[in-house]
Amino acid sequence: MPVETMLTFLNNCTPEARLDFHVASQCAPVLKGIKVSNLISLGAGGWLRIREYLKKNGIVCVFLYTDGERETVFLYRPEKLAAHLNREDVRGFLRKYEYDRLDIGSVLKRLRKRYLQYAEGRSDFPHELGVLLEYPVGDVEGFIENEGRNWLVSRYWKVYHNPQEAERKFRMYDQAKEQAMLEVINGWSLDRVAVS
Repeated sequence: MPVETMLTFLNNCTPEARLDFHVASQCAPVLKGIKVSNLISLGAGGWLRIREYLKKNGIVCVFLYTDGERETVFLYRPEKLAAHLNREDVRGFLRKYEYDRLDIGSVLKRLRKRYLQYAEGRSDFPHELGVLLEYPVGDVEGFIENEGRNWLVSRYWKVYHNPQEAERKFRMYDQAKEQAMLEVINGWSLDRVAVS
């Protein structure tokens, strides 16, 4: 999409349409049903609006943290996240971070606690968030072991294993993003952009 098209839209749209465009550009793979979850930072109060729009499409928005000005929100598709949490590699990784119960509610409760501790400077970043965002476990482990350096590819996440598969996913995510942003520019609301 040409930058001029985006800038023209953003300079002339309503605040609601600007929020929709931000969500579409950051969370398109989840909106289009090709990714389990996404994390997004929004201005104060933004999460309430998108939560209402997206629940019509089966997307749940969970508030993780706010500093009063910005809100960190975790968006997910419950059926897909439940299936993801049942994968043995995911379960093994989460157990390393003391996730004893691996149902969605328990996992998100623990994540919220760990994210809050991190945001307040009381602990390290909760790297399990990467696994919950559907980054390959091997890449999350590679990121931790390499302290964020020595990656093979860096786009939606830093890739340490299987760059060809990562590039395939990145292309799918890029296509979803392009489609979702165009739909918002064409006047679609988030509930129409998101697939059920």
